[in-house]
Amino acid sequence: MELENIVARMVQIGRVSSVDEAGRRVRVILSETGIVSDWLPYLSRFRHNLPDQLPKINDRVVVLYLPVADGDGFVLGVLP
Repeated sequence: MELENIVARMVQIGRVSSVDEAGRRVRVILSETGIVSDWLPYLSRFRHNLPDQLPKINDRVVVLYLPVADGDGFVLGVLP
């Protein structure tokens, strides 16, 4: 049952709450739990065909967590 919970939480949607431009990372308020993530690297280098633009505060993003308890996460991109 624990493995099912980990897999179910691998992909999450949230809203950006903070942006660290120098570190190319963001913090995200996860929609399912309301919890604010730790700093997450932003992997996508393209947003709306504009190169190298980070998400903005309140942008909806897709977060992927590694399938282990307390695994690290990554922001994959911005949702329209």
